[in-house]
Amino acid sequence: MAAKGKMFLVGTRFFCVIIFITAFTTVKASTTVESTTSTANFTTAAETTTTEATTTTEPTTTQAPTEPPTTTPPILTFDPSSVAANIDLGRCWCDVTGNACDINCCCDTDCDQADITSFDRCKESPISVDSQYCVQEEVILTDNSVYTSQKTQDGLFCIYKDNNQARNYYSIPDMINSLDTFNFYRDRYASFTYSPTVSADTTYAQFYKVGDPVFVVYEDLTSGYLTIPQGEPNCQSNNPVSYLVDQSFKCTRQMRTLNANSCENTPYLNASSYLTSVRIVKTPYLFTWIINGTEVTTPIPTTTTTRTTTPAPTTVTVTTSNDTNSTAETTTTTTTTTTTPTTTTTVPITTTVVVTTEQRSLYNNSYTMEFEMERVECVDGNGLVVDCSFNAPSFNTSHCNNAVLGVEYHITHDGSNGITRAGVRLLLGSIQASDLPLTQTYGSSFTSVNEVNKTITERSGNPGYIVGKPVRAGVLVQNSTLALGDRYAIVEDMYNLTIIRGSATGTCLTDSANREQINFGINMVSGCLIRFNLFNVSADQYCSAMQDTVIDAMEGVVDTLTRDDPTIQRRVATYGNSNPLVPGDWVQILRNAPTPTTAQDTTVTQEGPKCTISMGMHTEILYANTGALANPQPKIIGVSFKYEPKQDIIYTCAGTRCTAGNTDVDQSYEVRHSVTFIDASQPATGYVGEPPVFLAKVPYDFFYPFISSSTRTGLSSYLYLVIFIFLCSNFLSKWL
Repeated sequence: MAAKGKMFLVGTRFFCVIIFITAFTTVKASTTVESTTSTANFTTAAETTTTEATTTTEPTTTQAPTEPPTTTPPILTFDPSSVAANIDLGRCWCDVTGNACDINCCCDTDCDQADITSFDRCKESPISVDSQYCVQEEVILTDNSVYTSQKTQDGLFCIYKDNNQARNYYSIPDMINSLDTFNFYRDRYASFTYSPTVSADTTYAQFYKVGDPVFVVYEDLTSGYLTIPQGEPNCQSNNPVSYLVDQSFKCTRQMRTLNANSCENTPYLNASSYLTSVRIVKTPYLFTWIINGTEVTTPIPTTTTTRTTTPAPTTVTVTTSNDTNSTAETTTTTTTTTTTPTTTTTVPITTTVVVTTEQRSLYNNSYTMEFEMERVECVDGNGLVVDCSFNAPSFNTSHCNNAVLGVEYHITHDGSNGITRAGVRLLLGSIQASDLPLTQTYGSSFTSVNEVNKTITERSGNPGYIVGKPVRAGVLVQNSTLALGDRYAIVEDMYNLTIIRGSATGTCLTDSANREQINFGINMVSGCLIRFNLFNVSADQYCSAMQDTVIDAMEGVVDTLTRDDPTIQRRVATYGNSNPLVPGDWVQILRNAPTPTTAQDTTVTQEGPKCTISMGMHTEILYANTGALANPQPKIIGVSFKYEPKQDIIYTCAGTRCTAGNTDVDQSYEVRHSVTFIDASQPATGYVGEPPVFLAKVPYDFFYPFISSSTRTGLSSYLYLVIFIFLCSNFLSKWL
């Protein structure tokens, strides 16, 4: 009976569920039909209303014909191939050739077993998918998964397998068939595009800042940047001068021929091309002040004033007159008559400023200035730099005289107020075909107006040398004209520590203007060719003259005036800020010059003179760090000129000009010059005192009665020992 009751209850519940599902389906279908019917009725009503409106508003007069609206032709659409969801589409990604076997693609169905056997390997998928999902262990409160969990060393809890297919595969996107839809996706997902953007109007700063390019304007009203050529090996004139940034560059002009035309008509050889028909812009506010050649002025706004009248009738006349820079003056008169006593009246004063169209020259105005010729120097026949006059280049037989070898723009500034003066310093010289390609030097320097009347000294550190800064050097001289009496001082203008440098053709440039500055901490090596001949030199003097030529090339031609004078010593600053008036802070250059050539060093053979001379020199600079370990300050402690051991050099002649008696034939010899910086710093070893010696002292009877040296009698010692043994035996017997 109970079983039948349970069966009846289950059947009743099942019947109720069937009735509920049937009723819900019927209601849903009815709602759908009603919704569809309402939509249809709404559409019909809308169409009817539109028709009636069209009939009512039908025009009775003829209207002008209008152009038909532009319509976009519909895009032909086709059903794409169906793609199954939640499957791996790239199971054989390496099968990229149809109807052919791809090498090492083991999943390619076009490859038979013989092909697969010949493969050396199977290509692996380039995409590695990590199916693990890792979270912090603290996030998982309860783990009721049937899968085994894995814990990493970094404390992460990882789900090794996810059986939710929707989270493991991309959703299948629909094809885009309209431009609006395409633009929507592009604007939403695109991160970069090559489409042109609308460029904003060019704006100019009100004043120069550090690093800003310096502007110039030309006589034809074009503007640009003041540039100095740079680049290796060729000069490139696209480097702007940066405000308050000193620069210096050397570059090579690829000039192949030298004649009258190339000498006199090449712009970079003519000094006038660097300072004529161009003006420097003092401040970039020039381009805001003048737009398209018209001066721009801001109008003055309208103002009001208050006047108080007296009881008697009074007429108040207000007249304003304004005069601003480059604006037309306009006078406005306002008359107010009052007849009531003690009345306050507000009188508007309208100031009208007319912006004129007065033309201003972009080239010649108060915001630009000309370049001044500040200094002209020339390299004479001996390689010395001397003052000279400004002249245009001229060609004479085989030499181009007054050619530009170096240009430096020296600009005086007043901070944010801009440039106050611009000068040009030129280095001219004579060049010939053997000097081509030509190497030129360009630079720019800035000086504040507050430093014009001060003696500026360049430091290479404060106090220790900074890597890359020039090693300061000079000559020790005695000056008796100082107010303090006779004293020694260092004159840095008389000597500079340099290394020899070769031209583009390999010839040594021995003059001081073309030598390379030795900078602290930078090891260098240089090699070049010295050309020598027997012209006006006898065979027995050839070796001595050639050795002097090598020494001049190694140490500089200018040093011949001071090299052999023991009273004049060349010295190097120990610190980067050493005072020239303190000779003790300058270390003397040690020089092991080659021994003078003797008759044994000279041998005349049939091929020519044979000499035993030194052909190279090594400049070695010892320095040591001083000060704190956290802030070391390098200090030069010694400088040495070390010449190479002597070697045999034979004058040989080759070519059609090598005839008997022809001494006007150049012979090339290779010389070497190197610079090495040696760190001689001593480790910081502070004195540590010796550890104290521990002396343990105890009373003389400290070990009594266990030693026989105590003052007690030997019998007492034995008695105590017997008692101790007896007690121990009794104690042990109780536990055994």
